[in-house]
This record gives sequence, C-alpha cells and structure tokens, in this order.
Amino acid sequence: MGSIALTSAPARRARLAGPLLLLAAMLVVALVVAGTFGAARVSWSAAFAGDPTARAVLFHIRLPRALLAALVGATLAVAGATFQTLLRNPLADPFILGVSGGAAAGAAVSTALGLAGIPGLVPLVAFVGACGATAAVFLLARRREYTDPTRLLLSGLVLNALFSAVILIAFALSRESDLTAALRWMMGTLFGATWSDVILLASLFVITTVVLITIANDLRMLTFGEDDAKSRGVDVERVKRIGFATASIVTGAAVAVSGIIGFVGLLVPHLIRLVWHRDFRFLLPLSALGGATLLVLADTVSRVILPSAELPVGAFTAILGVPFFLSLLRRGR
Repeated sequence: MGSIALTSAPARRARLAGPLLLLAAMLVVALVVAGTFGAARVSWSAAFAGDPTARAVLFHIRLPRALLAALVGATLAVAGATFQTLLRNPLADPFILGVSGGAAAGAAVSTALGLAGIPGLVPLVAFVGACGATAAVFLLARRREYTDPTRLLLSGLVLNALFSAVILIAFALSRESDLTAALRWMMGTLFGATWSDVILLASLFVITTVVLITIANDLRMLTFGEDDAKSRGVDVERVKRIGFATASIVTGAAVAVSGIIGFVGLLVPHLIRLVWHRDFRFLLPLSALGGATLLVLADTVSRVILPSAELPVGAFTAILGVPFFLSLLRRGR
C-alpha cells in the first residue's frame, strides 16, 4: 500500500501534464492568430522590428483584447466548474445562478439613469450588481444554517426573471443614444479592451485560483455527496461559502469588463470531463486553459467572419455552444 501511495501522486501529475501542455500550446496558437488577423493582417516580426503601425495595432489593440478574452474565458470556465462541483449539478453556471443577470441589471439601470458616459462607471455598477445578486441568492438558499443546492438554483432562476424585467424597464427608459452601447454590452463584447482591464482581471483571477486550490481537495470530496464529505472531516458549509463567493466575485469582474458571454462556464467543464478528468484538482487548470482558448478563438472569428461588421462574441459562443450541448444531452452525457 505504501508503494502505491508513493507512486500515485507522480502518476497523477504525469496524467495531467499531457492535457495541460496540449491546451497551453493551443492557447498560445490562438493568441498568435488573434494578434495576426483582423481588419488588416499584422506581422509579428514587423511589430518586434519596430514598425510603428504594426506595434500600435498589435500591442495596443489586439493583444490586450486577446489576453482579456483569455482571462474572461478562463474565469467563466473555472467559475462554471466550481458551481457545478459545489451544487453537484451539470447545469449550474454563473448565468443560471443569477450572477450575470445581476451584473446586467446594474449596467442597464446605470444606462437608464444617463450615467453611461462616465468612464468606468458601468463596469463598476455591473460588478456591484453581480455581488448583490450573489448575496441574495445565497441568503435565499439558506435554511437553518444549511445551504440547499436546489434552493440555490431555484433562487437564481427567480432572480434572473426579476433582473430581466428590470433590464427591459431600464432599456425602455434609456435615451436612444445610450442604447447601442448598452445592447452591445448585453450581447458580450471585448471591444475597447485595455491593459488596465487585463491587469485587474488577471489579479482577481490569480487570487481566485489560489483560494480554490486551497479548498480543491474538499471540493473533490463534495462530488461524492455532502454526507460522505462530512464523514471525511470536510466543513461543507464553509467550503460552500468560500467557493460560491470566490467564483461569483470573479465572475462579476469578468462580466463587468466583457458583458454577457454565455455557455463558456457551462460547456468547457463538460468537455474537460468528457475528454480527460472529472477530479476537481484536474478540472480546475484544464477548464481555465480550455475556456481561455475557446474565447480567444471565438472572439477572433467574430471579428473577421464579416468584413464590414463585428459579431457579438456572446452571441457567437451561444451559436457554438447550443448545438454541442444539445448533442451531449442526446447522447446522455
């Protein structure tokens, strides 16, 4: 038994190394493609050689956007994997739980109040809305110091209906000049990404990842059921609070800078489980890389597929995600 225990950890790391390297390589390729293609093709060699136009396009427009896409995709995928593990429900993700709806409602209300012209205010209000939605869903799901997973999902669905009504009323009251930007944000967009957005979201993502790593083994135990986890000494309610709050806050930050981008948090963890591992300790890094790669490629295609227009990346991920997810349901996955 001792020899098996000694070899199990290196064996697990070896099994993880291959998928990690593959997904990391795919992400690097996706970032290179995102920097190269757009309204005009840009040469990386020319940019590094000092060509001012190539440097401006690559380092001030496309690279911040590509890196922000990678961070948003990684964040949504990690949050989705966390929610699905916490609730033991494959349909749990930031959108169904109301986190994104709260952010969207906050952005819509700030637009209706004529505050959209103030730089940085809409993302800030969206972030506050996401945090408020998180607190409301968690409080509604509490019952005698116990957080019921089913009540969490139902609370998220009910609040989403409320947020949808708030958004419709806010849009009806908004000035026509503000509606275009608000609708673009609601459909998901990475247009206008800046290095400050990248740095802010990267910092929050690193903090989130570190926190989730510290409870990764407890989250893995939760997949076998709460009673089993408690029998192994896991403080289930503490793990729920930490996991739910951490994933919700970083999701709020991602939605604040990118708008509503659906299906990444739902689809990517399913793909990772299907192809590689169900263990949360494997699922976390693989989902992050998979989500980052998916959104970078989706954003690139949404920019170049139509020469005269840019498709909303949120609509594009839904177009990709719905058929695939339906195919998984048909196969009984």
